[in-house]
Amino acid sequence: MKILSVIGARPQFIKAALVSKKMREKGIQEILVHTGQHYDFSMSDIFFQELNLPKPDYYLGIGSGSHGEQTGKMLIELEKVLLQESPDAVLVYGDTNTTIAGSLASAKLHVPIAHVEAGLRSYNKGMPEEINRILTDHCSDILFCPNETAVKNLQKEGFTNIIENGRLIGNDFSLPRKQSKTAVRNLRSSASDAPFVINVGDVMLDVALSMKKIIEETNQEESFLARYSLEAKSYILVTIHRADNTDNRENLGNIAEALRKIAKSGLKIFFPAHPRTRKALEKFNLMSNLPKNLIINEPVSYTEMIAAENNARLIITDSGGVQKEAYFFKTNCIIPRDETEWTELVEIGFNKVVGAEKDNIVNAVSSMLNDDFANKEWPDFYGNGKAAEKIAKVLLNYER
Repeated sequence: MKILSVIGARPQFIKAALVSKKMREKGIQEILVHTGQHYDFSMSDIFFQELNLPKPDYYLGIGSGSHGEQTGKMLIELEKVLLQESPDAVLVYGDTNTTIAGSLASAKLHVPIAHVEAGLRSYNKGMPEEINRILTDHCSDILFCPNETAVKNLQKEGFTNIIENGRLIGNDFSLPRKQSKTAVRNLRSSASDAPFVINVGDVMLDVALSMKKIIEETNQEESFLARYSLEAKSYILVTIHRADNTDNRENLGNIAEALRKIAKSGLKIFFPAHPRTRKALEKFNLMSNLPKNLIINEPVSYTEMIAAENNARLIITDSGGVQKEAYFFKTNCIIPRDETEWTELVEIGFNKVVGAEKDNIVNAVSSMLNDDFANKEWPDFYGNGKAAEKIAKVLLNYER
């Protein structure tokens, strides 16, 4: 069994870490392809080291560029790799240009596609990520969903082959639970080769819990806090990277002004800035005369990011992944976007979507800091930390 895994951006390195390990433990031959979408060392190579990801079999070195240019270059190079390796299936992650390039290249060559983190929807097609995830889902043969909301989103779009506990629901075919080990193989021949949908839970939960345990056992949290002069539960963590914010002078300016106002009120803000975000801040002249409490830093490592999320009093982020990791560690989020993929966290009041208006951000911070979240309900939306194991089992039993 040969699986070709396509990754290229920071969130994908995280998701691939345990899936790659579990596949190899089960004897699956994995060919790992790094497109080079994140080419900066702090955004790429260090993650391979920290997460113990194997060295890529192929490094395409695509680098930055417009969406069309970057995706087109990836398609050209990935097609060459696919023709050379002839894998049994291709595994893609998330919603980046790497994701859609891997999906389209595979679909054109009739290679089956498995999509990790399938079914997420913001319902904002102005986001490149939304287009990428929709097209990838509709190209895929196996859709690995992180939660029940994602399954329901796919059902709305016409996906009917839903697997639960080894049983196919949504049509007349079902398997007894004792046959769940071979369910995927049998389903392929019994469900008219239609794509099927499985809620495996969230791979990021697997990795986050694993890394949190390592960090605590090795006292890395204390080292992180000391390095940046932070105190646990006494600072706000900020991450901003989406094009809707970084490429929009008004949005980025509003966010920057909100952070200035919050910092001037006495709250310390720790802002590890994505390289694109830092360039935008400089381009729009938003880096001058920063308040002492507003710390704009280079990107931090994954272990440091986990420590930062776990110890923050509050997080302001436009990152879907950070929103979710924050929930794993029971740290509340304010989201400077007009929507989120993780609607269940907003519905229970744990996170707030506020857009990029300065006053909305400032008011939301004030409101959240005064709320008592300690006794709030904390539903288990994302599984039991065994998503990577489930994905590897499904792939092991997959046949074209």
